[in-house]
Amino acid sequence: MKNSIPSGVVQFFEPISSIRRQTENRLMELFVKKGYKEIVTSLFSYENTIFDGLFEPLKTQLFKIIDKNSGQTMVLRADITMQITQAIIMGNFDMPVRVCYADNIYRDVEEHSAQKREFRQTGVELFGIKNESADREVMELAISALKEIGINDLCIRISDTYIFEQLFKEYKIEDRAKINKIKEILNKRNLDLILKQFADLPKEFLDTLILLNKKSGYFLGGYQYNDIRFVAEKAISLAESLKSQYEDAQIFLDLFYCEYPMYHHGLVFEIFSNDTSLVVGGRYGNVTKPFGKYIPATGFAINLDELTYFLFNKEKR
Repeated sequence: MKNSIPSGVVQFFEPISSIRRQTENRLMELFVKKGYKEIVTSLFSYENTIFDGLFEPLKTQLFKIIDKNSGQTMVLRADITMQITQAIIMGNFDMPVRVCYADNIYRDVEEHSAQKREFRQTGVELFGIKNESADREVMELAISALKEIGINDLCIRISDTYIFEQLFKEYKIEDRAKINKIKEILNKRNLDLILKQFADLPKEFLDTLILLNKKSGYFLGGYQYNDIRFVAEKAISLAESLKSQYEDAQIFLDLFYCEYPMYHHGLVFEIFSNDTSLVVGGRYGNVTKPFGKYIPATGFAINLDELTYFLFNKEKR
Protein backbone atom coordinates (compact mmCIF):
# COMPACT_ATOMS: atom_id res chain seq x y z
CA MET A 1 0.00 0.00 0.00
CA LYS A 2 1.32 3.44 -0.92
CA ASN A 3 0.31 5.00 2.38
CA SER A 4 1.87 2.36 4.67
CA ILE A 5 4.95 2.97 6.80
CA PRO A 6 7.33 0.51 8.51
CA SER A 7 6.31 -0.64 11.97
CA GLY A 8 8.08 0.76 14.99
CA VAL A 9 9.15 4.07 13.45
CA VAL A 10 8.60 7.58 14.77
CA GLN A 11 5.71 9.90 13.96
CA PHE A 12 4.72 12.73 16.29
CA PHE A 13 2.07 15.41 15.99
CA GLU A 14 1.12 18.39 18.13
CA PRO A 15 1.20 18.79 21.07
CA ILE A 16 3.51 15.79 21.58
CA SER A 17 6.02 16.94 18.94
CA SER A 18 6.45 20.29 20.73
CA ILE A 19 6.76 18.64 24.14
CA ARG A 20 9.57 16.44 22.82
CA ARG A 21 11.42 19.34 21.19
CA GLN A 22 11.13 21.58 24.25
CA THR A 23 12.15 18.78 26.60
CA GLU A 24 15.22 17.94 24.54
CA ASN A 25 16.27 21.58 24.40
CA ARG A 26 15.90 22.07 28.17
CA LEU A 27 17.85 18.92 28.96
CA MET A 28 20.68 19.72 26.57
CA GLU A 29 20.91 23.27 27.93
CA LEU A 30 21.22 21.83 31.45
CA PHE A 31 23.91 19.35 30.42
CA VAL A 32 25.96 22.08 28.74
CA LYS A 33 25.50 24.36 31.75
CA LYS A 34 26.93 21.57 33.95
CA GLY A 35 30.08 21.35 31.83
CA TYR A 36 29.14 18.63 29.32
CA LYS A 37 29.97 19.50 25.70
CA GLU A 38 27.68 18.33 22.93
CA ILE A 39 28.93 15.61 20.62
CA VAL A 40 27.29 14.56 17.33
CA THR A 41 28.08 11.11 15.98
CA SER A 42 27.57 9.58 12.55
CA LEU A 43 24.43 7.64 11.70
CA PHE A 44 26.54 4.76 10.35
CA SER A 45 29.49 2.79 11.72
CA TYR A 46 31.50 -0.06 10.29
CA GLU A 47 30.20 -3.21 11.92
CA ASN A 48 33.64 -4.69 12.57
CA THR A 49 34.80 -1.64 14.56
CA ILE A 50 32.03 -1.70 17.18
CA PHE A 51 30.62 -5.23 17.15
CA ASP A 52 32.83 -6.70 19.90
CA GLY A 53 31.89 -3.97 22.39
CA LEU A 54 28.14 -4.07 21.82
CA PHE A 55 25.81 -5.37 24.51
CA GLU A 56 25.26 -8.99 23.48
CA PRO A 57 21.49 -8.75 22.78
CA LEU A 58 22.07 -5.77 20.45
CA LYS A 59 24.25 -7.84 18.13
CA THR A 60 21.13 -9.44 16.65
CA GLN A 61 19.28 -6.12 16.35
CA LEU A 62 21.45 -4.29 13.83
CA PHE A 63 20.22 -2.67 10.62
CA LYS A 64 22.95 -3.42 8.05
CA ILE A 65 23.89 -2.03 4.65
CA ILE A 66 26.92 -2.50 2.41
CA ASP A 67 29.23 0.47 1.81
CA LYS A 68 29.58 0.57 -1.98
CA ASN A 69 32.95 2.32 -1.71
CA SER A 70 34.74 -0.06 0.65
CA GLY A 71 32.60 -3.19 0.47
CA GLN A 72 32.40 -3.23 4.27
CA THR A 73 29.22 -3.79 6.24
CA MET A 74 27.87 -0.66 7.90
CA VAL A 75 25.27 -0.59 10.67
CA LEU A 76 22.82 2.07 11.76
CA ARG A 77 23.46 3.56 15.18
CA ALA A 78 22.12 0.98 17.68
CA ASP A 79 24.12 2.14 20.72
CA ILE A 80 25.48 5.66 20.77
CA THR A 81 27.82 4.92 23.69
CA MET A 82 30.01 2.79 21.43
CA GLN A 83 30.27 5.55 18.84
CA ILE A 84 31.10 8.17 21.47
CA THR A 85 33.71 5.88 23.02
CA GLN A 86 35.32 5.34 19.62
CA ALA A 87 35.36 9.10 18.96
CA ILE A 88 36.93 9.87 22.35
CA ILE A 89 39.68 7.29 21.90
CA MET A 90 40.41 8.31 18.29
CA GLY A 91 40.50 11.96 19.35
CA ASN A 92 43.05 11.23 22.09
CA PHE A 93 41.44 13.79 24.42
CA ASP A 94 42.90 14.83 27.75
CA MET A 95 40.94 13.26 30.58
CA PRO A 96 38.43 13.70 32.07
CA VAL A 97 36.04 14.22 29.15
CA ARG A 98 32.40 15.18 29.62
CA VAL A 99 30.05 14.96 26.65
CA CYS A 100 26.30 15.10 26.05
CA TYR A 101 24.19 14.15 23.06
CA ALA A 102 20.73 13.89 21.53
CA ASP A 103 20.40 11.50 18.59
CA ASN A 104 18.19 8.83 17.08
CA ILE A 105 18.77 5.13 17.79
CA TYR A 106 17.82 2.31 15.40
CA ARG A 107 17.28 -1.33 16.37
CA ASP A 108 15.90 -4.12 14.22
CA VAL A 109 13.61 -5.66 16.83
CA GLU A 110 10.87 -8.15 16.09
CA GLU A 111 7.57 -6.81 14.84
CA HIS A 112 4.79 -6.79 17.48
CA SER A 113 7.42 -6.95 20.27
CA ALA A 114 6.10 -3.68 21.77
CA GLN A 115 9.53 -2.15 21.12
CA LYS A 116 10.34 0.75 18.83
CA ARG A 117 12.79 0.27 15.99
CA GLU A 118 13.51 4.00 16.01
CA PHE A 119 13.64 6.30 19.02
CA ARG A 120 15.41 9.46 20.15
CA GLN A 121 17.81 9.35 23.07
CA THR A 122 19.65 11.96 25.10
CA GLY A 123 22.20 11.61 27.87
CA VAL A 124 25.74 12.20 29.07
CA GLU A 125 29.01 10.28 29.22
CA LEU A 126 31.87 10.96 31.63
CA PHE A 127 35.26 9.46 30.77
CA GLY A 128 38.46 9.31 32.78
CA ILE A 129 37.43 9.29 36.46
CA LYS A 130 37.72 5.97 38.24
CA ASN A 131 36.49 6.81 41.74
CA GLU A 132 32.91 7.12 42.96
CA SER A 133 32.84 10.90 42.54
CA ALA A 134 32.04 10.29 38.86
CA ASP A 135 29.14 7.98 39.73
CA ARG A 136 27.69 10.57 42.11
CA GLU A 137 28.15 13.38 39.59
CA VAL A 138 26.36 11.52 36.81
CA MET A 139 23.55 10.32 39.05
CA GLU A 140 23.00 13.78 40.54
CA LEU A 141 22.87 15.23 37.02
CA ALA A 142 20.24 12.64 36.04
CA ILE A 143 18.12 13.60 39.05
CA SER A 144 18.57 17.30 38.26
CA ALA A 145 17.52 16.66 34.66
CA LEU A 146 14.19 15.16 35.71
CA LYS A 147 13.57 17.89 38.27
CA GLU A 148 14.39 20.48 35.59
CA ILE A 149 11.37 19.35 33.57
CA GLY A 150 9.05 19.16 36.58
CA ILE A 151 9.36 15.51 37.63
CA ASN A 152 9.90 15.36 41.38
CA ASP A 153 8.29 12.08 42.46
CA LEU A 154 11.40 9.92 42.03
CA CYS A 155 12.48 6.42 42.98
CA ILE A 156 16.16 5.65 42.42
CA ARG A 157 17.29 2.04 42.12
CA ILE A 158 20.98 1.49 42.89
CA SER A 159 22.92 -1.69 42.15
CA ASP A 160 26.49 -2.86 41.58
CA THR A 161 27.29 -5.51 38.98
CA TYR A 162 30.57 -6.28 40.77
CA ILE A 163 28.86 -7.58 43.93
CA PHE A 164 28.62 -11.11 42.60
CA GLU A 165 32.02 -10.86 40.90
CA GLN A 166 33.53 -10.09 44.31
CA LEU A 167 31.68 -13.01 45.88
CA PHE A 168 33.01 -15.46 43.31
CA LYS A 169 36.52 -14.21 44.02
CA GLU A 170 36.03 -14.16 47.82
CA TYR A 171 34.90 -17.78 47.93
CA LYS A 172 37.27 -19.00 45.20
CA ILE A 173 34.60 -20.07 42.73
CA GLU A 174 36.62 -20.24 39.53
CA ASP A 175 34.81 -22.62 37.15
CA ARG A 176 33.78 -20.18 34.41
CA ALA A 177 31.00 -22.41 33.03
CA LYS A 178 29.50 -22.76 36.52
CA ILE A 179 29.83 -19.02 37.17
CA ASN A 180 28.01 -18.21 33.94
CA LYS A 181 25.22 -20.63 34.81
CA ILE A 182 24.88 -19.11 38.29
CA LYS A 183 24.78 -15.60 36.82
CA GLU A 184 22.17 -16.64 34.28
CA ILE A 185 19.91 -17.87 37.11
CA LEU A 186 20.69 -14.87 39.31
CA ASN A 187 19.69 -12.62 36.42
CA LYS A 188 16.22 -14.17 36.72
CA ARG A 189 16.36 -13.65 40.51
CA ASN A 190 15.70 -17.34 41.15
CA LEU A 191 17.42 -17.81 44.51
CA ASP A 192 15.59 -21.07 45.23
CA LEU A 193 16.99 -22.66 42.08
CA ILE A 194 20.52 -21.59 43.02
CA LEU A 195 20.18 -23.14 46.48
CA LYS A 196 18.79 -26.33 44.99
CA GLN A 197 21.03 -26.73 41.96
CA PHE A 198 24.31 -25.55 43.50
CA ALA A 199 24.15 -26.93 47.02
CA ASP A 200 27.83 -27.91 46.68
CA LEU A 201 28.91 -24.25 46.71
CA PRO A 202 30.53 -22.89 49.90
CA LYS A 203 27.90 -22.40 52.61
CA GLU A 204 29.16 -18.88 53.30
CA PHE A 205 28.60 -17.97 49.64
CA LEU A 206 25.03 -19.27 49.69
CA ASP A 207 24.35 -17.58 53.03
CA THR A 208 25.55 -14.27 51.57
CA LEU A 209 23.23 -14.69 48.58
CA ILE A 210 20.32 -15.20 50.96
CA LEU A 211 21.35 -12.10 52.90
CA LEU A 212 21.72 -9.96 49.77
CA ASN A 213 18.28 -11.00 48.63
CA LYS A 214 16.79 -10.28 52.05
CA LYS A 215 18.47 -6.87 52.38
CA SER A 216 17.39 -5.69 48.92
CA GLY A 217 14.60 -3.15 49.08
CA TYR A 218 13.91 0.45 50.01
CA PHE A 219 16.90 1.97 51.78
CA LEU A 220 16.50 1.92 55.55
CA GLY A 221 19.72 3.53 56.76
CA GLY A 222 23.35 2.51 56.49
CA TYR A 223 23.62 0.63 59.80
CA GLN A 224 21.14 -1.94 58.48
CA TYR A 225 23.73 -3.20 56.00
CA ASN A 226 26.89 -3.56 58.09
CA ASP A 227 26.94 -7.36 57.64
CA ILE A 228 27.17 -7.12 53.84
CA ARG A 229 29.31 -4.01 53.41
CA PHE A 230 32.29 -6.22 52.55
CA VAL A 231 30.75 -6.83 49.09
CA ALA A 232 28.31 -3.93 48.71
CA GLU A 233 30.14 -0.94 50.19
CA LYS A 234 29.97 1.23 47.06
CA ALA A 235 26.23 0.78 46.51
CA ILE A 236 25.44 1.30 50.19
CA SER A 237 27.61 4.43 50.45
CA LEU A 238 26.00 5.89 47.34
CA ALA A 239 22.52 5.20 48.76
CA GLU A 240 23.49 6.95 52.01
CA SER A 241 24.80 9.97 50.12
CA LEU A 242 21.75 10.30 47.89
CA LYS A 243 19.28 9.84 50.72
CA SER A 244 20.89 12.64 52.71
CA GLN A 245 20.83 14.90 49.66
CA TYR A 246 17.38 14.03 48.30
CA GLU A 247 15.20 13.34 51.31
CA ASP A 248 12.02 13.38 49.23
CA ALA A 249 13.27 10.65 46.85
CA GLN A 250 12.82 6.95 47.44
CA ILE A 251 16.04 4.94 47.27
CA PHE A 252 15.76 1.28 46.32
CA LEU A 253 18.94 -0.64 47.10
CA ASP A 254 18.96 -3.63 44.78
CA LEU A 255 21.74 -5.86 46.10
CA PHE A 256 20.49 -8.98 44.33
CA TYR A 257 21.01 -7.51 40.87
CA CYS A 258 22.90 -9.57 38.30
CA GLU A 259 23.31 -8.39 34.72
CA TYR A 260 23.76 -11.30 32.31
CA PRO A 261 25.01 -10.92 29.66
CA MET A 262 27.06 -8.20 31.32
CA TYR A 263 27.30 -4.68 29.90
CA HIS A 264 27.75 -2.46 32.93
CA HIS A 265 30.81 -2.94 35.10
CA GLY A 266 30.29 -1.42 38.53
CA LEU A 267 27.62 0.88 39.93
CA VAL A 268 24.39 1.05 37.94
CA PHE A 269 21.17 2.97 38.50
CA GLU A 270 17.68 3.45 37.17
CA ILE A 271 15.30 6.28 38.00
CA PHE A 272 11.53 5.81 38.03
CA SER A 273 8.52 8.04 38.50
CA ASN A 274 5.05 6.56 38.98
CA ASP A 275 6.47 3.11 38.14
CA THR A 276 7.80 4.35 34.78
CA SER A 277 11.51 3.96 34.02
CA LEU A 278 12.87 7.32 32.83
CA VAL A 279 16.67 7.12 33.17
CA VAL A 280 19.13 4.22 32.96
CA GLY A 281 22.84 4.60 33.66
CA GLY A 282 26.00 3.25 35.19
CA ARG A 283 29.61 2.20 34.76
CA TYR A 284 30.68 0.67 31.45
CA GLY A 285 34.42 1.33 31.17
CA ASN A 286 35.20 -2.24 30.11
CA VAL A 287 33.46 -1.69 26.78
CA THR A 288 36.26 0.70 25.83
CA LYS A 289 38.72 -2.23 25.67
CA PRO A 290 37.74 -3.39 22.15
CA PHE A 291 39.00 -0.02 20.93
CA GLY A 292 42.44 -0.83 22.32
CA LYS A 293 42.42 1.25 25.49
CA TYR A 294 40.73 1.02 28.88
CA ILE A 295 39.16 4.26 30.07
CA PRO A 296 36.94 4.38 33.17
CA ALA A 297 33.56 5.65 32.08
CA THR A 298 30.02 6.17 33.30
CA GLY A 299 26.90 7.87 32.00
CA PHE A 300 23.16 7.71 31.58
CA ALA A 301 20.56 7.63 28.82
CA ILE A 302 17.01 8.97 28.57
CA ASN A 303 14.56 7.70 25.96
CA LEU A 304 13.11 11.04 24.84
CA ASP A 305 10.10 9.46 23.18
CA GLU A 306 9.06 7.58 26.33
CA LEU A 307 9.78 10.65 28.45
CA THR A 308 7.62 12.76 26.12
CA TYR A 309 4.64 10.44 26.51
CA PHE A 310 5.17 10.46 30.27
CA LEU A 311 5.11 14.27 30.36
CA PHE A 312 2.10 14.42 28.04
CA ASN A 313 0.13 12.04 30.27
CA LYS A 314 1.33 13.89 33.37
CA GLU A 315 -0.13 17.12 32.01
CA LYS A 316 -3.47 15.40 31.41
CA ARG A 317 -3.71 14.04 34.97
